[in-house]
Amino acid sequence: MHLMASKFASSEIQDDGAELLLDGGSSDGHMGFVIQAQPYLFVAPMPKGQEALCFKASTHYPTLFDNFQRELRDVLLQHQNEGHISDWRSTQSWMLLKELAKSSEHRLAARKTKNVVMNTTLGISVDRTRLMQAKIDDFVKKMTDLLHLERDVELEFTQEELNATPVMDVKWKKPVQPVEYLVTHGQAQEQCDTICNLKVISSSTGLTGQHLVLFRVEGSHKLPPTRLSPGDMVCVRPCNSQGEAATSCMQGFVHSLGDDGCSITVALKSRRGDPSFSRLFEKSVRIDRIQALADTVTYERNCEAMMLLRKLGLQKRNESIGVVATLFGDKEDMMGLEKNNLIDWSESKVYDKSLSGYNYSFDSSQSRALALALNKKRPVLVIQGPPGTGKTGLLSYIIECVVHRGERVLVTAPSNGAVDNIVEKLSITGLNIVRVGNPSRISPSVASRSLGDIVTRKLQKFTEEFERKKSDLRKDLKHCIQDDSLASGIRQLLKKLGKDYKKKVKEMMKEVVSDAEVVLSTNTGAGDPLVRKIGCFDLVIVDEAGQATEPSCWIPILQGKRCILAGDHHQLAPVVLSREAMEGGLGMSLLERASSLHDEQLVTKLTMQYRMHDSIASWASNEMYGGFLESSPLVVYRLLADHPFIKATWMTKCALLLLDTRMPYGSLNIDCEESLDPAGTGSF
Repeated sequence: MHLMASKFASSEIQDDGAELLLDGGSSDGHMGFVIQAQPYLFVAPMPKGQEALCFKASTHYPTLFDNFQRELRDVLLQHQNEGHISDWRSTQSWMLLKELAKSSEHRLAARKTKNVVMNTTLGISVDRTRLMQAKIDDFVKKMTDLLHLERDVELEFTQEELNATPVMDVKWKKPVQPVEYLVTHGQAQEQCDTICNLKVISSSTGLTGQHLVLFRVEGSHKLPPTRLSPGDMVCVRPCNSQGEAATSCMQGFVHSLGDDGCSITVALKSRRGDPSFSRLFEKSVRIDRIQALADTVTYERNCEAMMLLRKLGLQKRNESIGVVATLFGDKEDMMGLEKNNLIDWSESKVYDKSLSGYNYSFDSSQSRALALALNKKRPVLVIQGPPGTGKTGLLSYIIECVVHRGERVLVTAPSNGAVDNIVEKLSITGLNIVRVGNPSRISPSVASRSLGDIVTRKLQKFTEEFERKKSDLRKDLKHCIQDDSLASGIRQLLKKLGKDYKKKVKEMMKEVVSDAEVVLSTNTGAGDPLVRKIGCFDLVIVDEAGQATEPSCWIPILQGKRCILAGDHHQLAPVVLSREAMEGGLGMSLLERASSLHDEQLVTKLTMQYRMHDSIASWASNEMYGGFLESSPLVVYRLLADHPFIKATWMTKCALLLLDTRMPYGSLNIDCEESLDPAGTGSF
């Protein structure tokens, strides 16, 4: 290093025109520096037996740089003492060294791996922190492997669905299932999952960048009775007159069904200009409803959440560190956190009982859940709400209380229907809420609260002005079609106008989400960059958490300081196609796992149900809830026969009737024989 520093400094003193470079001309500065240093390092022979250590040291950039800096300083000081330079700090050699030291390349190369800083943040020992981090690492690896297994099965299942096309019967030379009736029906037909003989009419780009394609049946025909509805996943393929489809397929989802009964709009996953889309033009098209499609976005966001959990989990800068520590720490860790006053399991005593839109008289279990939910020092709360216990209403009240004290809330659920249910509850509160997600998957009843509709309303005048300018420019373009230079200029103006409009839309979308007091989306939708880039939320609520896989729950949870998991793990479980992945643990929801942690200290139960007759509730309570479910006096004796429009029969007077479906055909009571669903679903 002394030799290298001497040569580097002497080139400046001798002023012989030698180029002063520390990075070797490499774009990767630190690597160029290491390469330059090698000839000087190998001048001295390596000590025998220490060759491997020397090789390692001679390529360790931080060590080389520190040694070179000390040697250069000593060489320049010597030159200053000898009168060759006036001030060693103002030399070009030293200035170049400092310039390299301040560069991003140097910082990246010299950055040391940071240990997880937990002792001052969580108040637990470094050893226990390492044990917790190891537990997180093992969990992430396990879940990632299970997600890969599930992905493989999803792709397999999807391919089977896409391959399910009509096959010609060799003997009769006709399709096994005739398809002409799908567009020509003079009599009532059963509902179907397929529409054939459609034509592409037009395509456009939706507000959020969707590729919307309008299809229409030919002639005076109308669409057949169909089970297709907005949000349904579909595959779109060319077909012949018999309905036989091509092997290639474009995936998408139903955006809307035309009011005229002749058209259907599909949002394709492709972008406009996709060459595969051009194959649909001038051809008959077939649209098939698919029960399940392998969703790449969901898979990628689940995997990304696992990587973020490992990377940020116990880092001091992670706002969700308390949640992570609670869900991966043991009882001793929780005692340490509580001792250091970093968490608190008690009930909050302050909440407003007179908020607008609510006139609730909370029962004791709801009041306790509310008080626990409003405790800012409680990182995790599990609210177990069996059917009819008022869980959704309680959650909406909690959200309003939290917002009124100045906090921002992210609300998610595994399904669009569950999210829209909460949106409806919150619509009467007057809160500034925004529903983020695929416009086609949002219920029409809450569409006015969706991001797309809000942005459209706010940009109405701007959009009208944009359309007017675009129309004027297109008229001008028609009149100067012969003048290439002028036409080219107008095309450039049209292009710029479109870019400006898109930019304005993006800015408005960001503004709407940033200003919202409550953001609502599916678990996967919470991974949208629009949501992730607006900063940390004070509270994350995951509703119907018992139906969600744990990786999907971590997508929203890692964006908040604390979380509430609401649901009931005794109802529907997460949908997992792979038996191996389910048995490996992907089938267990985070709500179920959290409910059993720390001697059930994280969970509170809603015990009063307001929906069903006591005999129904008692049966469910004894079978699944350990007998803790009670019936409200309002419904304890309520029967179907009590309704004014229901005829009183032995069946409507019977609150609970259990049928043994294992008995042979005909042995059940009259009118209870078993039969196949006529729609062809295969269900009994």
